[in-house]
Amino acid sequence: MPRWARFLSCSFTGLVLSLFEFFVAAYLFEGNAVFWQSAIDFAGMPAFWYLAGLFGLLVLHGLVLARALVRLAGLADGVAGLLSGAGVALFYAIFLVASHARDWGGWAAAASKAWPAGAVFALPLALSGAFTSWLWHRLD
Repeated sequence: MPRWARFLSCSFTGLVLSLFEFFVAAYLFEGNAVFWQSAIDFAGMPAFWYLAGLFGLLVLHGLVLARALVRLAGLADGVAGLLSGAGVALFYAIFLVASHARDWGGWAAAASKAWPAGAVFALPLALSGAFTSWLWHRLD
């Protein structure tokens, strides 16, 4: 398979997988009786598509970082994907906290406010990063 096709297929797979994992994590974290109906309603809004594009970019960055870790550090595909997905999620969470720290009452208040959700946010990206990195190697 050509490298560009493998990149697109792994990225799309990672996007779909991470979005599914985000919805499952959100349900487990905040779930109530109307969660799925609210999620379906949210999927029809422009804000959802903006976030889907953002998650797509995060998955792309995670895949590129995973491939760099495999090539440069010699890590196994799954381990490199897990680390890169978690790393991308961590950097995004730091960016999010930094951009809202003033509104949320400073760094300490913002970090305590974002901590549980940040951990829930990192897990889907780490798992989809591990799977897409493993898939990259299998499609070779």
